[in-house]
Amino acid sequence: PAGIDAILLQFPTYTDGPAATAVLQEEIEALWSGDDEAITVTSTSVLSVTVTDQITSRQTEAISSTVAVALGILVLFFWVTLRRPTLGVIAVGPIVLVLIWILGTMALLDVPYGLITSIITALSIGIGVDYTIHVIHRYREEFSRVRNPEEAAVRTLATTGSALLGSALTTALGFGVLMFSPLAGIQQFGVTAAISIAYSLLVAILVVPPAMTVWGAYENMRLRSTVQRMWDDLDVAVEEIHQRHAT
Repeated sequence: PAGIDAILLQFPTYTDGPAATAVLQEEIEALWSGDDEAITVTSTSVLSVTVTDQITSRQTEAISSTVAVALGILVLFFWVTLRRPTLGVIAVGPIVLVLIWILGTMALLDVPYGLITSIITALSIGIGVDYTIHVIHRYREEFSRVRNPEEAAVRTLATTGSALLGSALTTALGFGVLMFSPLAGIQQFGVTAAISIAYSLLVAILVVPPAMTVWGAYENMRLRSTVQRMWDDLDVAVEEIHQRHAT
């Protein structure tokens, strides 16, 4: 009728998941024979699907940006404090494995990447980096005492490793309680969060110590090279003194 710019039609519907909601939205829009911009299908489920699609479409970009920022910050931190920027790479590198594992696990368990579960990637980076930094600093302390890369790794696992295990278990159990929530989204978050913490612990105790062992061996090689250069310079200086006195 003349003078009416918009009309609101409300009717009850039920869908059993995001995929069914998307199909229903397409079917309703297909019934409209006018301009596509003149109709908007909306509901709580439709909004949830729309937001989830936007999150998923930018998932790779968001994760890559977060990892890059974390890497830049830690490389700068270790360069400023220790003049060892490589430690930043060792701290962040294993977290990429955690992200791959947790996203793969979510796919295997058929856990959708939605509003709630999207927090898992940020949680994995935050907790994972925290664990790796603890191991790195402890290894440096042990390595400075013994100067033996392998022994320093064993000592690190015997001290910080056991502490991280206790911390990870309590944190994972805390998130695991969410599995008893009546809401499916909260249950999925609890499961994936607990698994993410377990993966973060695994890389902290299985990936970082070997990487630090290689780093320790490189540090010893640098030290030997520096000492050798000093001895060579000393030999040259002594030889020059002998030659001057001989003449």
